[in-house]
Amino acid sequence: MYFNDDSEAMRFDGTDLTANMEDYLETISILLRENRVVRVKDIAKSLKVKMPSVSAALQKLSEKGLIIYEKYGYVDLTEEGKKIADKVYSRHACLTDFFHNILRIDAKTAEEEACRVEHHLSPEACRKIHRLVQYMGSRESEGPWKDKFIAMMEEIPLSDASEGSHVVIVRLDAQGILKKRLMELGFRKGETLKLVRYAPLQDPLQVRIKGYDISLRVEEAGTVIVRTVKNERR
Repeated sequence: MYFNDDSEAMRFDGTDLTANMEDYLETISILLRENRVVRVKDIAKSLKVKMPSVSAALQKLSEKGLIIYEKYGYVDLTEEGKKIADKVYSRHACLTDFFHNILRIDAKTAEEEACRVEHHLSPEACRKIHRLVQYMGSRESEGPWKDKFIAMMEEIPLSDASEGSHVVIVRLDAQGILKKRLMELGFRKGETLKLVRYAPLQDPLQVRIKGYDISLRVEEAGTVIVRTVKNERR
């Protein structure tokens, strides 16, 4: 869900609800879109919590006038509950979009990150993130700078690359003797290499470059900035 009105977009006007309660309202809203009715067991399954915990949370939300709930009955949102649930879901959707499409984080991780921060950002921060997402998705943002920005967001230290992945070197952040040594080993801009494996304790790591297997400490690999090769051949 995205926002249709700037005055409401990304603005949460503040209640005494905890992040946990907001999650319940958001979950109920999502379940209502997927099913005709929502039961306690549906909420428990979705949030991966025990049914007694769900019942206790629903009782509190009912007392606040945000849901319609009778013990052992169906669960529904009141108009006020729907309004809050929609705002929470909107924040979540925008943050997921921001992490995935702007920061270039994989979809699953973007979803998880959105869940972690959606309850803790200030209205101003949320509003500006929403504006950035809007702008980056508009034709006004098209141009060489956007391509460079997207490419930059895909850069990672070699030490963060996945085992077995193929990457291309973007630059070396190393200095002095270490930079000279890496360049002598073939670590130069534009060179493609494979991260073969990590040691059992993640340090050192083994890479294959120019047909040779080389062992690097994680600290050294962290100075080699790379980008994952798309459609790589195994």
